[in-house]
Amino acid sequence: MATTAGRGILALSVAVILLAVGTVLAVLVDPFTREQVTVDPTAEWVARVLLVFGVVWLLIGAIAARTRLVRRPGAAAARASWIASTRPWRSRESSLGLLPLDRWLMILVPGALLVMTRVVQTPRDGLWGILIAVAGWLVFAATVRLLLGRRSPWPIIAAVGGALVLRCVVALSAVSLSGPDGVWPTIWAQPWVRILYLAVAFALVAWVFVVAGWSLSAQLGRRRAAGVALAGMGIGYALPAATIAVMGAHDALRSWNEQIGVLPWDLARFSGAREGAFPLEIMTTTAVIGGVALVVGILLALPRRVYGR
Repeated sequence: MATTAGRGILALSVAVILLAVGTVLAVLVDPFTREQVTVDPTAEWVARVLLVFGVVWLLIGAIAARTRLVRRPGAAAARASWIASTRPWRSRESSLGLLPLDRWLMILVPGALLVMTRVVQTPRDGLWGILIAVAGWLVFAATVRLLLGRRSPWPIIAAVGGALVLRCVVALSAVSLSGPDGVWPTIWAQPWVRILYLAVAFALVAWVFVVAGWSLSAQLGRRRAAGVALAGMGIGYALPAATIAVMGAHDALRSWNEQIGVLPWDLARFSGAREGAFPLEIMTTTAVIGGVALVVGILLALPRRVYGR
């Protein structure tokens, strides 16, 4: 019980730190996000359907953990994803004994929701934009799979899949109210709403990597799992910050949004109006800190026998 409480406190502390870092980044990005772009009615209604689907998936996972609902087809997959993404230290036990249907659902539901969220966020990007967004996560998945070797990949699949659903729900909640008659443009005019939304979005991106590393602790050990998480967070913050510092705000924000989709859709279209006003020195510092975290994480993630050579 004490160990579980300690892990819960640690997870809560990590979440608070991520929100704090996300708030800082949100304040820096805020000048580029003050113009809210609306979507067409079709995209708005599709986003609402996807939002309901994502929320239902999360609710089934949360409820199935304590009721007989877990016996229903697919409920075990939702349960495993929910537990692994909110309590990643339990990802291994939550993924044990899953039927083939549940394992497929743990892959297909987050993957389909991620793709469709990308479609409704930026409908004008077409297939190429979707491929870019998905390719980034596939590279991360392939790297982790190689690192695991013969070990079971289902704990990290459950953790990352659940975290991605959380990200999509946050994004869809905004898109579903961004139609011609939606209330989101009015809400978005409030500075605290923009900063809160962006802070949560940034934090959830980093949380995906945190749960990925944490879910590996039972298989790789605490040191190597912490290294994977630290490296994931480092590259998650270093890459976009370095891109902004090198390319400038206009091109970098467009490229960044196409890769991870964390910022409001069509952000790059109007970010050029503030070109040159972005605090590039601060972003350079952020890139350096993230780079250091990435290097330290890689060193921790290496097997001990590498040092013996």
